[in-house]
Amino acid sequence: MGLFSRRSEKRTERPNPVAIWLSADGSLPTGYHRLRDCPEITGLLDRMTAIISNATIYLMENTKTGDVRIRDRLARKIDIDPWRMGTRQVWMAWIVETLLCEGDGNAFVLPRYDPATGLLLDLEPMPGAVIRPSPDRRGYSVAWRGVEYPHDAVLHFRLFPDPDEPWRGRGYRFSAQRLADTLGGLNDMELSLSSPDWKPPMIVYADVDSDFFDDDKRAELRRKYLEDADRGKPWILPSDVMKVDQIKPLSFADLAIKDTSELNRTALATLFGAPPFLLGVGEFDRYRYNTWIRTTILPICHGITQVLTAGLLENPDRYFTMPEKRLYAYTPMEMVTMGLAMSDRGYVNGDEVRDMAMMDPAGLTEFRALENYIPYDMAAMQTKLTGGDKDA
Repeated sequence: MGLFSRRSEKRTERPNPVAIWLSADGSLPTGYHRLRDCPEITGLLDRMTAIISNATIYLMENTKTGDVRIRDRLARKIDIDPWRMGTRQVWMAWIVETLLCEGDGNAFVLPRYDPATGLLLDLEPMPGAVIRPSPDRRGYSVAWRGVEYPHDAVLHFRLFPDPDEPWRGRGYRFSAQRLADTLGGLNDMELSLSSPDWKPPMIVYADVDSDFFDDDKRAELRRKYLEDADRGKPWILPSDVMKVDQIKPLSFADLAIKDTSELNRTALATLFGAPPFLLGVGEFDRYRYNTWIRTTILPICHGITQVLTAGLLENPDRYFTMPEKRLYAYTPMEMVTMGLAMSDRGYVNGDEVRDMAMMDPAGLTEFRALENYIPYDMAAMQTKLTGGDKDA
């Protein structure tokens, strides 16, 4: 284990302006923003973090009759309290948050073992850990709090592999500078429009004397009759000067704020593979939601569980996983209907159907099937096919 200087480490790291936009806490280059500085992005990332961090982690084992769930001390440790300072939900939320934001696609966790028994004691998050590439840039170590760790001594969670250095993770990379600027400008405009000091510009439709087609006289007309610093104070317009048909303040629709905001929110959701209704655009669509789960959320879940499997398990027949069925948008009635459809064929037992209905077990462990369901290899032995039953 060696010591290192954080200042010298920062000098050796390859500059990455996109990473600065994603993670920097201090001053940023002109035109760049952190993800967390945009309320729309914050809401979307919080939802992604909540979905993944609340998913149960299963320890599974391959057997001759299929994969079965293992409920031992390690399984409980990972799923309930992997970290002495927080639960699995808190621990997993930190990993996902770091992957999506501050870590720019990288999150590190340090396993700590009991030196006497070799049992896993803690999985400690490593905020601020830095990758130190090897001289040939074909490998790396991880520097954290003055100690340099070999890459295989820590759990390295990655979001996407870097094209040039595949061992390094990479965060979301897209040309979002203009989009972030636009969203920020719209938010500022909405706040200013909501201010009690703001007065909407007026459009006045009137029949006026031809003299007022002169620029100077028209400016004098506005100054004398239409300008008023007191909010809400009515105008007094002499009838011999002009006849006013309509005085109309510009609305949000006239300024096209709503349409522009929805277009930018839709573009932002598309960049993250999310359905627009998660950002308040359109109605809930279960098909699009489940597509987002399958194409965006599940790959992150699989990446996390594969790192846990490779870094913590020595038994080649065991692995960690997150149950996909609990992530999709299914209603309880759909789950029960699916369970009942399989129960009368003997595919699931009564307690498994009760579990789909979020009910406690009732000792219904027998597999039952309707009398007209027979094994495939006995299909040719039916009496109506062999001639034994003339009425069949």
